[in-house]
This record gives sequence, C-alpha cells and structure tokens, in this order.
Amino acid sequence: MSEQQLWSHIKKNLQKNLQGKLLLSVLNTARLESFTSQGQKHLTIKVPSSFHQNILKSHLENIQTQVKLYGAPYKTINIEKTPFNASSAPTIKTLYPPPSPNPSPAEKKLQRPSSFSSSWTFSSFVQGPNNCFAFSLAKSIAAQPLKNNSNPLFIYGPSGMGKTHLLHAIGNALEKEKPHLKVCYLPTERFFNDCINHIRKNDMPSFRQKYRKNIHVLLLDDIQILGKGESIQEEFFHTFESLKQGNCQIVLASDQKPKNIKGLKERVRTRFSGGVIADIQSPDKDTKTAIIRDKAQRRHLKLSGEIVDYIANTPSCSIRETEGHLNKLKMFCELQNRPPSLSLAQELFSNEVEKINPPTSSFDTVSPSLPSRDNIKVLQRGVCSLFNIKTSDLKSRSRSKHLVQARNLAIYVAREDLKLSLSEIGFLFGNRNHSTVLNSLKKIKQQQNNNDFSKNLRRLRMFINKKSSVVEKAG
Repeated sequence: MSEQQLWSHIKKNLQKNLQGKLLLSVLNTARLESFTSQGQKHLTIKVPSSFHQNILKSHLENIQTQVKLYGAPYKTINIEKTPFNASSAPTIKTLYPPPSPNPSPAEKKLQRPSSFSSSWTFSSFVQGPNNCFAFSLAKSIAAQPLKNNSNPLFIYGPSGMGKTHLLHAIGNALEKEKPHLKVCYLPTERFFNDCINHIRKNDMPSFRQKYRKNIHVLLLDDIQILGKGESIQEEFFHTFESLKQGNCQIVLASDQKPKNIKGLKERVRTRFSGGVIADIQSPDKDTKTAIIRDKAQRRHLKLSGEIVDYIANTPSCSIRETEGHLNKLKMFCELQNRPPSLSLAQELFSNEVEKINPPTSSFDTVSPSLPSRDNIKVLQRGVCSLFNIKTSDLKSRSRSKHLVQARNLAIYVAREDLKLSLSEIGFLFGNRNHSTVLNSLKKIKQQQNNNDFSKNLRRLRMFINKKSSVVEKAG
C-alpha cells in the first residue's frame, strides 16, 4: 500500500470518528512521506504551518491507531512543519466540495449549516393548558409562514417555559419542509451588538442590507432587551417595517408583555401588540409530569412513577430547572453505577422539597411555634374577618375591587411573613399561575404608603399574632 492510499484510508476513518471542518481542512493540506533508517521504516506527516502541526499533534494517537489498523510497518510517526505550495499537495477529493454554480434548493439546504437545535422540534414540545395556544400558533406559522394573520406573533412568559424551543421548532420545520425560504433566528442581543458595531464602523448600509433583504421568516428571541437602547430601537423599527411590508413573517419572544417592557418606544410597542400575543405560563402538575417523562425518556433514564411524582412536586417553576434535576439524577446514577431510585431522588432534592414547608423561624411577625398549615389557615381567617368575606371568595375568580384588595393583602402577607413561594401562593389562592401572583405583589408594594393598606396590614398581623399565641398556649 502506497503512502497516498494509506493517507486516504486514515482520513476516511478519522472523518467517521471526529467532527469539525477545521480538522478536515488540516487533513486535506497534509501529505505523507516515508524513509528508512537502520533497516526500519518511518513515517512523516508534513504540514505547511505550526498551526496545522499543533492541531494534528492533538490527534496523533488516533492517527497511530489507524496506521496500526492497516498493518503498515512503520516504527515511528512524526508530524513535521514543511512549507509547501498548494500545487504540490496531494489532490484528494475533500469532504466538502465547492458548491456548483447553480445548486438546487435541496443542495442549498445541505450546504447551509443549521442554526437551529435539532432537539427542539414540535414533536419534542410537551403541550399543556399553559402553552397550547402559543404552540398552535407557532405550528400554523411553520405550515404557512407567508400566509398567516399572526404577524407578528409575540410569545411571552417566564424564563425557561419553552419560548426558545418554539422558535427553534418553527425554524426546524421550515428548513425541512420549505428549504427555499430564508429563515433567520437571532437573539436580540446579537442584533443589538451588530448594530452598534456597524454604527462604530460607519457602515449602516451593509447592516440594513443584511437584515432587510431576502429574509422570509425572522425569529427574534429575548426582544425585551430592545428597551435598553433608544438608537437601536429606531433602527429596529425601520427594519421591522421593511420586513413587514415585504411580507416577512416575524415571531418575537419575550419574558414580558409588550406593554410591560421598560424603555420601549410607543410606536414599537404598538407594532408588537398589532399582531397576536400568546403567553406561556408555568405548567400544571399533569403537564409537568408529562414533561419529566418525555425528557427522562430522551435521556434514556428509566424512572418509576413515584420518582416522577416526587420530582414533579419540587417547587421549580422553570422547565429548565426540571431538566437540571433530571441531568443531576442521571449524572449521580452514572457516577455511582446505580439505578435511579426514590431514595436517591430524595437525597438529591431534599433541599428543594423543604421549600414547600419553610422553617417557621423565618417569620417576622407570626409566632414561630405554629405549623405552616395552621399559619395559612389563620391568615385566611384573618383576611376573611377583616373584609367580611368567605374563604371561597379569596379563591374565586371575581375581580371586584373589595375582593381584589383582600386577596392582594393575603398574598402579600403569605409572601413577606410566611415566606411561601409564588407557586405555593398561587395554589392556595385559587390555583393562580406564578405571573398572576407576581403581578399582585407588584401592585400591593406600590400601595405600601397608602394609609388604608397600612391599617389593614397592621390589623391582620395583630389578628395572626393573637391567634398564634392562643394556639401556642393550647399546645
């Protein structure tokens, strides 16, 4: 076997086991030479620069394995820097040949590296009551991106709920089904930084050409960042208008509603609100359980029903947190070479579950001797007595001013005094979602200087302290 044949075989096998275009380009610039010394054959791999030499040295062990695999009788293998012209390098067919002058749409799709995560597709997205509307709209856009009334589609919700997943799912579906369309996925921070760089270079025409021409679908993530730059908003506004007039489908994702994004100009805000707004909220128990089962299966992690139920009961509002729990569980199972079990899950996540029943010593104005469950009952009775309402009224969906005041006061004390989590408070007051509770807290904190609020808060805390001392004496 000649050196050229040997090198072709080595490269072919390395390409199967190693990834990266950089390594492949280095392999294609190298050439093999052999020499005999003291009756033994030696092999030298010659490369044109130190850069190429260092990269190949890091893979020398793999190369030596391949040489031995083919039974080549070489005593040593060295990598040597020897500058040479491209014309003297061996003419071997590369893995990525230059594109043809007029490639077909299918060839274009193969040549263009995907900017979308292959794991984030519509089939891997777990639907539930918290996200079904956003999911349906995203899927309809992927089916008919240029004939859709949801333009722009604005998806908002807390971090880690699946907004980025949906953007990538749209991109993956379009790359597969409509490869002739140019789909651009972009974190808003990248748009922000790119605009600043072009302003510094005094090269805004090329920036506008880049973002306003030949784009059929624009997917922008974390759009709330736009509120941080006034001059960037001006550029984005004209980009948005240009794309909209060019019948480009625009999908935006944010952790806030358009009206809540600070620093956003009114004309940009109204454009965002002019399409369809869909929210994604924290999953309920059933959806969270389905998500855990799906993600565990994708990780080849076999979990019993009791383990799934235990993880589902951890007070994590973010799907990313739940994924983190599964990754942690899998890592410990692999490191300790043991199957997943309820006892291991309890060992790993006991600190998380304890948050459901926080230590009573953290209370400021409520007696620490009362169990958490009694504290909640006393709080609810106190609010109902103060506002002359029923417990069922606190949990109802009524938006009357009197009930909203009572409910907000109860939520405030549950958060500030009882130190309950947002999800726990939402469950106690009518199974409300995490964002609704957060909104109530923001409103009530704005009223802290209000005399009526201060008076009601003082009365409620006095009631709780009085009932706490009665229970303490009875105990």
